Amino acid sequence: MGFNFSGYFFIAIILQLMFAELLTINGFQPNIMLLFIVLSSISMESTSRATIIGFLIGLFSDLVLFNGFYLGLSSLVFSICAYFSSQVSSNFVYRNFDLYWLSLVFLGTGLYSFFRYDFFFFNDILFFLKNWFSIALYTFFVGFILTRILGVKQSVLEDA
Repeated sequence: MGFNFSGYFFIAIILQLMFAELLTINGFQPNIMLLFIVLSSISMESTSRATIIGFLIGLFSDLVLFNGFYLGLSSLVFSICAYFSSQVSSNFVYRNFDLYWLSLVFLGTGLYSFFRYDFFFFNDILFFLKNWFSIALYTFFVGFILTRILGVKQSVLEDA
């Protein structure tokens, strides 16, 4: 079957738009595009290809989905996350798939929060940490639902 990149990308766009408008909780929304980048880059063997795809999807996210304050912020974060996601060996992914994508999403949301809430990082670290953990937990919850319902885990592991 394999990982259908364009199909899952379309689903990620729809879900990001839906969560941005309908399911925002206390001003927090999950970063579905970051989740898509991490899950799709796991099976890519070429780190340069994964990084370029992360950059382009980040640019698309900034321009079309309007989920960032700064143009290029999502490109930077998604490129870094795609690079690290593509670095792991397939054996490690198979044994620790959930731990792997959870840690990458956690670090990605931390990096995204650092750039988006940089004022709070330097002035109110507890508020910054609350924002980071809230976004990360919401993204984890949505990620677990999507990996189980859509069968993304099996698709990624088949391609890895």
